[in-house]
Amino acid sequence: MRSRLETLQRLATLYAAVEEMHSTELQKMTTAVRDAQRAVSEEQEAAQSARASGRSALLTGDRVGWLMAETGQETAGLRRRGLEEILREREELNDAAREQYVASRLKREQMKRVFEEIAARSEIEEARRAQAASDDRFLTRRRWTDAQRNLREGEEMKVS
Repeated sequence: MRSRLETLQRLATLYAAVEEMHSTELQKMTTAVRDAQRAVSEEQEAAQSARASGRSALLTGDRVGWLMAETGQETAGLRRRGLEEILREREELNDAAREQYVASRLKREQMKRVFEEIAARSEIEEARRAQAASDDRFLTRRRWTDAQRNLREGEEMKVS
């Protein structure tokens, strides 16, 4: 039974390591999603800044400044759309990593419960064995004492 518990303990440790690995992967994916969100936000700000520069150039009659601002706005829009696609992909990967982490956490919890249950059963069984051995010793001692008493009584009857 001890070897079975040791095997289960090693297996539980392995499940915990796998859970930790999935947790780390989830953290990496979450960080990647945040980075992509930040990049999309920066491109939106760049586009807004370009629009403001374009309006300013129009008000001052600066055609070259307006064209540069228009180009900057279009470029920021293209980059933002590309980054939004990357963001969607990363969110999907993040969702998959989350599902994998939750599944590994559930498996580890199940393994932990199985281990604890078997350990408790083992402990109860060991206590029963110890009690049975104690009972056997008590009964053996009692039989021996009764036999000794019967022998003495038999000898006393012969003597009288």
